[in-house]
Amino acid sequence: MGKPIEVDIEKLVHGGKGLARLAMGQSLFVPGVISGERAEVVITRKKKGFFEAELLSIISPSKDRIEPPCSGEEQCTGATWPHIAYPAQLRFKEEILLETLSRMAGIAPKRFLPIIPSPRTDHYRLRTQLNVRTSAGKQRIGFFRQGTYTLIEMEDAFLLHPVINKALAGIRGMAELLPELNEIHINAAPSGEVHVLFFREQKQYPPMEGFFKGLQETVPEIVGLTGFAGNKRAFSLGMNHLTLELDGLEFQTTEGNFFQVNWEQNRNMVRAVMDIAGLKGPETVLDLYCGIGNFTLPLAKQAKTVVGIESGYSAVDDARENATKNGVMNVEFIADDLQRGLKTLIGRKMRADVVVLDPPRAGATIKTLERVLAFVPQKIIYVSCNPATLARDLKYFHLFGFRLDRLEPVDMFPYTYHIECVAEMVRE
Repeated sequence: MGKPIEVDIEKLVHGGKGLARLAMGQSLFVPGVISGERAEVVITRKKKGFFEAELLSIISPSKDRIEPPCSGEEQCTGATWPHIAYPAQLRFKEEILLETLSRMAGIAPKRFLPIIPSPRTDHYRLRTQLNVRTSAGKQRIGFFRQGTYTLIEMEDAFLLHPVINKALAGIRGMAELLPELNEIHINAAPSGEVHVLFFREQKQYPPMEGFFKGLQETVPEIVGLTGFAGNKRAFSLGMNHLTLELDGLEFQTTEGNFFQVNWEQNRNMVRAVMDIAGLKGPETVLDLYCGIGNFTLPLAKQAKTVVGIESGYSAVDDARENATKNGVMNVEFIADDLQRGLKTLIGRKMRADVVVLDPPRAGATIKTLERVLAFVPQKIIYVSCNPATLARDLKYFHLFGFRLDRLEPVDMFPYTYHIECVAEMVRE
């Protein structure tokens, strides 16, 4: 450890790093490299079964290496693949997804559809969560460097929508008026409207009306400001929600309720789910982790009945409001823990022709997977942002007679190693 060595990069792996081999065959993971490159590295850490290294220099660069479109951590923070040409990013994501499914689950799709490129590759993020730390009596706002608590005060961040960068600059310009905060979340609609959330410990806020008015004078796009103390809302000024449009449907999202950060690409992902669902009209559909109704409402336009389950009560309030506003009446939303919600439907002896799952990065629990099978679906559509947990969960369905028919990656996060995809499991 500590002595520079030269290594050849075999391939990129899940997590975005390059895999090399040491002289004795041990795996070595290196950031900032591309398949086929020769690099000078220094080993920084030994873990059980593998080593990690820091990149010193590229000796033989790949033809896919580019000059990053952003400069320094202030612009590039969050962009984990700024050195890779976009067409190559897409190719690597396809390869990593298929390799992960094969290695972890021993399965391959019958039909692998080409990855859907993002309509935008920069400034596409409509949501961000920022950390706040006090230094020399001044509150600093930024991202933590990956794997550390070192704060990077980014400016004109390459992946963030310009209006979020503008809002952040406006907040920084009034930092001396801020109460002590832990986090700031900034959410934007494609229309340019912005909603800001402040988070702090269990302390009261001072009067915030003057701050909000001054902030709006600097950044008129900011339509609302909400503050939380601990887990409780402390104040709400202006509008507490944003409005998003999707193929003729209007979605309301309140005070930070989840919506996809790349909304233009979300449109393509919803269309992919609809295409794979192949609904004819008489079907009953179950939509798990339904959020504000991102898939539920489009599915309801083509199905007989759709039931959505979501543990976030505020998100379900939005989903119900969205259904009403769009005149979608053949939906039911259950605001409950997923296990209890599924148990309720099983108690009704409900059957579902199609089940859609869009779980968080940790994937679904084993109990959720068990209960999905109780609905005797003919088709399961799994939307994933983590190939590792996707492989684990699809392997479970495969054991109970489902075949991986179609798999379609969707590039939701350009210039990062994150991989989103839509998988179709069909009952044998």
